[in-house]
Amino acid sequence: MKKILSFLCIIIILAGGYYYYNNIYVPSLTPTIESEKNKVSITKYYIYGTHLNLEGSIKRINAKFKDVDLILWNTKNGKIKKYAINYSKNVNNVNFNMSDEINKGIFLDNIKEGTYELYLRFTYKKDKQTTYKYYSFDNQTDYETSKYYTLSNKNNQINISSNDNSMFIKVKHKTTKDKVYDIVIDPAKGGIDSGNYGNGTYEKEVTMNMAEKIKANLEKKNIKVRLTRTKDNPKDTEYLDEYNAGGRAVIAQESHAKYLLSLEADSSKNSQINGISLYTAVGINYDFATKLIKNITEATNLKTSVDTYQRIDYGIYSHNFTEREIGDNMAYYKSKNYKAYKVTTNSNYMYMIRESGGIITGAYVDDSNPEKIGTNPYYKTNVGVEAYVLTLGYLSNKEDIAAMTTNIDKYAEAISNTIIKELKY
Repeated sequence: MKKILSFLCIIIILAGGYYYYNNIYVPSLTPTIESEKNKVSITKYYIYGTHLNLEGSIKRINAKFKDVDLILWNTKNGKIKKYAINYSKNVNNVNFNMSDEINKGIFLDNIKEGTYELYLRFTYKKDKQTTYKYYSFDNQTDYETSKYYTLSNKNNQINISSNDNSMFIKVKHKTTKDKVYDIVIDPAKGGIDSGNYGNGTYEKEVTMNMAEKIKANLEKKNIKVRLTRTKDNPKDTEYLDEYNAGGRAVIAQESHAKYLLSLEADSSKNSQINGISLYTAVGINYDFATKLIKNITEATNLKTSVDTYQRIDYGIYSHNFTEREIGDNMAYYKSKNYKAYKVTTNSNYMYMIRESGGIITGAYVDDSNPEKIGTNPYYKTNVGVEAYVLTLGYLSNKEDIAAMTTNIDKYAEAISNTIIKELKY
């Protein structure tokens, strides 16, 4: 009997020790943040290119704070990563965002592996004493989770999630076999659609040759590149699908790409008209676009387009639908007996930019006309590809076409080197 009692005592002691270790001792070692009762209301969050942007507000704040930052708090070691934000305050309410530019904010590729909880941290100073107040996030958007893959030189997968208490960013080394690319190069036209023509050359040939040159240059730096088509696919008798699975405007999303560069070539009855053009999303930081135009013109001696409509800077254009263009668009769909899409002034006019950017660029090709146009499965996503459409020049102009053909190596190198520097490879 004594042996049984001794055995039971040992079991009870071990069980108690196990409970204490796991439920009292171990949790006591885990760093914590004491957050305030009221929460930050997140009304919008999205990823465009490689950056995360958040917008929101918080009420009932002591307005005498000296500063406010967004904090990524490592839930394992308690370390803090601080980000400056844009904010405005009205009495005791604060509105904020990470950036006014959609391709800026939190650079996701620089976040190290780990799980992070998001807070707004308000700094107060009184009598040379500094105190902080932390406020967790209440995600009020339609997006409870989002997935992002970093550039391949980091090779991480990032999951953004939320629960009733806060929002989290989890970064882990990518162990999945997903086909993930850094950039998609889109040679416009293809198949039965030869595109514009001039001086014995078709658009689809020029864009394909340029895309292959750029791809080869980038791959020398181990940048993962995918093309939306190849020389053999589609065949000259086939159409290139724009939407649906594998569609030209969908591939960048399917590939988890961060960037998309679509290449076009123009033509005119007037052989004197020339110049290059770069189309972008509205509201971006234009540093990359400016460098790309500068590097191309310096390497090739090409001029920028003289068109001034929707021009941001020489050769750079950002064009959302105007109200008149929306009306024209609706009239076109009606003439074709198509169901109308929800086109707004937040919808980018260039469909390769618009449809690869999801909600950020106003994508609208839903399942309204699946048999006639197709469907973009990603039109509602909040993870957008940073997209650019580059018109290489005019096939009808001798100087432009020479740069696209005879001097193609210099042209492709100017584009490739700009991309390499942007991706920091």
